[in-house]
Amino acid sequence: MAKTKVFDQGRALARRRGTRTSARFAGHGGVLAATMLALLVASCSGGPTEEAADELAGRCGARDLGVPVEALPYEAGSGEGVDGFVLGDGSEGVVFSNQTDTVLCDWLPLAREMAGEGRRALIYDYSYKPDAAKEVEAAAGELERLGVDRVVLVGASKGAVGSLVAATTMEEPSVAGVASLSSVGDFEGLDPREDAGGLDMPLLLMASRDDGDAAEVAREVAKRAPSDEERVEVFGGYAHGTDLLGGKHGREARELLARFVDGSLPRD
Repeated sequence: MAKTKVFDQGRALARRRGTRTSARFAGHGGVLAATMLALLVASCSGGPTEEAADELAGRCGARDLGVPVEALPYEAGSGEGVDGFVLGDGSEGVVFSNQTDTVLCDWLPLAREMAGEGRRALIYDYSYKPDAAKEVEAAAGELERLGVDRVVLVGASKGAVGSLVAATTMEEPSVAGVASLSSVGDFEGLDPREDAGGLDMPLLLMASRDDGDAAEVAREVAKRAPSDEERVEVFGGYAHGTDLLGGKHGREARELLARFVDGSLPRD
């Protein structure tokens, strides 16, 4: 595959779009509280159940999900709990990480599509710790605990920043690819451009031309990354994060993402 392919679609006026930062909540408790939470988490995760599927479907306004669902509350390393769900089953997985103003339900249609026999998909809501990369690492670690040894990291905005940065240091589970939707630069102390030298896995970097610095960041990450398989896709307009998956270019963006995941984690 060519080193970098850049596809610019449409022409529009440049416009800077600010990135909303997440609310931060102070953590509570010390070692005892963290230990008690960890024990509670361990007791709550017992494999896929109908109750978990019903809970997720009701929470997100969905109907029959068609795949096994496991409720996965876990502790993200800061003494704060994370609310997550795992769809599907198998030794390979996809971690979906939100942007600041969305919730796990925004990923559910894709997670349900990409999960199944041989592949798990994890969707989760942040614990509001300030380091998005550590959030991604903690989520991937939960999949490893369930037997997953290879993952694709998919993130939007904040989640894209966290996924790109986390991928440079993660060892287990191994990172088979990273898909970034509208990664920005310099977010809460993280900048994927500075860590791009560690991105030696396949990359899909999507952005809108007029969405602040997102297109520039995508190109710069691709330029600095040692990966031999990266694609930069720049669409016209202002769509940011998961909004790329809807609207005028939504179908194309969804197909690109699905092909990328399938190529990185081929189904048997």
